[in-house]
Amino acid sequence: MSIVKSFNQSLAGKGGSRSPKRSCVLQPMESDNNAIDLCAGKNMVGRTRETGIRDVRCSKRQLELDVDMQNTCAKLRVIGINPCSVNGLMVMQNTECQVEHGDIIELVYGKHQFELQFKPQPPTELKAKQENEPKMQYKTDELIEQTKSGGKRSGQWESVQSGAMMVYTDADVKALIKVAGYDIDGTIITTKSGNVFPKHADDWQILYPEVPKKLKLLHESGYKICFFTNQGGIGSGKVKLDDFKRKIKEILTKLGVPVQVFVAIEEGIYRKPLTGMWQHLIENGNDKIEIDLAKSFYVGDAAGRPESGAGKNKRRKDHSLADRRFAANIGISFYTPEEHFLAKPTEQWIKPDYEPIEVVNNTHIPLLEPENVKLKADGCEMIIMVGLPGSGKSFFCREYLEQHGYTIANADALGTTQACLKICEKALAAGKSCVVDNTNVDVESRKKFINLAKQHKVPCRCFVMNASIEQVKHNIKYRQLTDKTHSKINDMVFNMMKKKYTSPTQGEGFTHTVKVNLKPKFKSAAEEQLYKLYLLEK
Repeated sequence: MSIVKSFNQSLAGKGGSRSPKRSCVLQPMESDNNAIDLCAGKNMVGRTRETGIRDVRCSKRQLELDVDMQNTCAKLRVIGINPCSVNGLMVMQNTECQVEHGDIIELVYGKHQFELQFKPQPPTELKAKQENEPKMQYKTDELIEQTKSGGKRSGQWESVQSGAMMVYTDADVKALIKVAGYDIDGTIITTKSGNVFPKHADDWQILYPEVPKKLKLLHESGYKICFFTNQGGIGSGKVKLDDFKRKIKEILTKLGVPVQVFVAIEEGIYRKPLTGMWQHLIENGNDKIEIDLAKSFYVGDAAGRPESGAGKNKRRKDHSLADRRFAANIGISFYTPEEHFLAKPTEQWIKPDYEPIEVVNNTHIPLLEPENVKLKADGCEMIIMVGLPGSGKSFFCREYLEQHGYTIANADALGTTQACLKICEKALAAGKSCVVDNTNVDVESRKKFINLAKQHKVPCRCFVMNASIEQVKHNIKYRQLTDKTHSKINDMVFNMMKKKYTSPTQGEGFTHTVKVNLKPKFKSAAEEQLYKLYLLEK
């Protein structure tokens, strides 16, 4: 007879059986946090002195755990704004799920990892039963559709705006209020060859073993899985569309979940970080069911992370910020593949200084610096504008100088610098002020006009556009999206001008040098909203 059986029989002889008292604890898996003792019934866990958590992303009331000591399980409910995770699966605010002995709980997704432990542990037969049952049972109002496993997936392709975007919808895709969005290359798959770019359509493999499992769990818990990918290679002819379509079906067959895939082929509103693909999902791809942004998220590898590690562990810096900015433009949470699939800590990234929304909202910035400078001179003068393409020179001339009678000489409109000189000479000879609306990035290009002003014995001021390179590039992109008549600026030409740029000085012959701060104006609310978005991939 075993000691345990003998002990239980002795208890029964004394008036009945008695189980040893059970305890429950959240055991930290990181040295910075403390063990959290849980009592039977409801427990609140979060950022407190007892837990040792100081992370402001973790609410003081982050999770509620309703502990059932007898059945060695607990009902978990997320109270805080930021999601937690159970066994690597994201759990959003106001969502409930069942947790059991041995489950791994992150109080904030990717951070503050604890293991749920009951002592004594559940009996062997109960533990075996638990392992054979689904781990995550979410309380949701959405229809949960089980995905067919195995076999080729079927679905339908559609072309949008004459092929500017392609959309593939799996036959089993359902319209839901929660969206789990993903990039494809570097997020769902990677190359078999190890090259940055695939050699051919079959040069791919699933990025991590955790990817299919994670997607299936999300699908079963009421998420619509969507892929959003930039595929400029199709538009340029480097990748055949039919090969890519076959590749998508093979990837989805391997994953075993229904997915809706959005493919941006051309430059424009559909290419990330612009939100055209997401907008199409809202308007045409989700049966008019409104998507809950607070419960949706996006995962991508273009996150602006610097180079890290060394040797075999060395990782290249991210090629862009397109995925992170895509999520920010939409207004949903963003995660890297490592954070999402491997539950690694939040990674550092390089945040650019330029924020387009701040340019629009900063109404207190003066138009000119110094602020006491007169916009219009008392007498006849020449103004030479200086600034890279997209810095706002022409906008400033039209909005502020033309109304004061300045003759505008613009090389884009007139064709040559010589034509600009003739226009300025004619204006000055008539006693009329003029402005040279060219880039004028170097001393030589400015010298011709300064000499002309000297010949006519009129003062010459220099107005320098006070715009960063990032702002200038943002403006160029915005102009391409809103003004189809404007010629596209070649990157090589832009970089050449940037290299030639020499800051003007009074020693060149200017009476004054004035800084001009761009204060954009918009024809419509839609154009203003577009300007406020992140338009650049990096």
